[in-house]
Amino acid sequence: MNDTAGTLVKGQKVAVVGAGICGSLTAWFAQLSGLQVHVFESDEHKKSCSFTAAGMLAPMAELESSSDDIYQLGKHSIELWPSIIDSLPQKIFYRTSGTLVVSHRQDRGSYQQFVKSLQVKLNHKFNQECELLSCHSLERHALEPELTNLGEALHLKNEAQVDGNQALNALHDTLKKKAHWHVKDVNDINAFNVDGETFDWVFDCRGLKASKDIVGLHGVRGEVITVKAPQVNLFHMVRVMHPRYRIYIVPRENHHYMIGATEIQSDDDGPVSVRSTLELLSAAFSVHSGFAEARIISLNSHVRPTTMDHQPFIETQPGLTRLNGLYRHGFLLSPAVVAKVFNGLGMDVSEYLTGEPYAHCV
Repeated sequence: MNDTAGTLVKGQKVAVVGAGICGSLTAWFAQLSGLQVHVFESDEHKKSCSFTAAGMLAPMAELESSSDDIYQLGKHSIELWPSIIDSLPQKIFYRTSGTLVVSHRQDRGSYQQFVKSLQVKLNHKFNQECELLSCHSLERHALEPELTNLGEALHLKNEAQVDGNQALNALHDTLKKKAHWHVKDVNDINAFNVDGETFDWVFDCRGLKASKDIVGLHGVRGEVITVKAPQVNLFHMVRVMHPRYRIYIVPRENHHYMIGATEIQSDDDGPVSVRSTLELLSAAFSVHSGFAEARIISLNSHVRPTTMDHQPFIETQPGLTRLNGLYRHGFLLSPAVVAKVFNGLGMDVSEYLTGEPYAHCV
């Protein structure tokens, strides 16, 4: 990011185009900072990828296939999320119990490779962030006594989760009351200008709709099934080693669970396939037999914007900042990334948020 591109001053008029989690937090920070905020969002039916995300704040689990920058930003976002939630009027589900990484015997090789990768990348921090457990340890420590049929697990102790739909709805409700909310599909974005209207600054947070303006931006598919399973009592997020991709099980309130795949190499935005449905539900059933009697609440697919190197795209020039390419890390990265962007534009948002100084990773 070019930190010399300009500064913002309270009272200025800014536009935020796109109200996924990145755009919503950008607009919210701007409104808290005393700026006159105009939000442009065309998706009134809540079908964006942010509304189908599991809200996993899992920097350790992602470290196997991502960079240290993603890890550092994710750690800072976990510090910032509680302050964001406390500042919003609605109740938002948030839990800091961590993640259990598990495997079946036939996939033990993938599990061991995952553990070794984290040991190398975390080095001396591994024991601070992770705990290796046997099935008997799970029961003894009351972590997940219903998963003792599995051989071993890795507890990623400092990970968290947020209900993405609740967080987005709360942000949108707040912005609709305190900012200017425009239901509009924007066609032309330039420095200081949105569809011919002049602003002191423009934030482009359109996701895949910005692909014509960002070289290499493309989509990666994700799929998630929400079920209600009264016979299942899981408290932690669970990641299951799988031959084709990592599968996650995310517990929510009232015995609801989100079951999904972290990554499918496709930009197809069509409905969930029969194959994926069978694989996801079979994986959940193999972890806990109680999922056999679960009721399917919804099946959703989404395509997330990413760059060629899966790193966040942040570009600032006078009058225009583009934030994009958060990949499958939207809820994990957005607080730290957006806060750092504002800090670079001369707006210190630390008075609204707790936590240490922002990571110098972007």
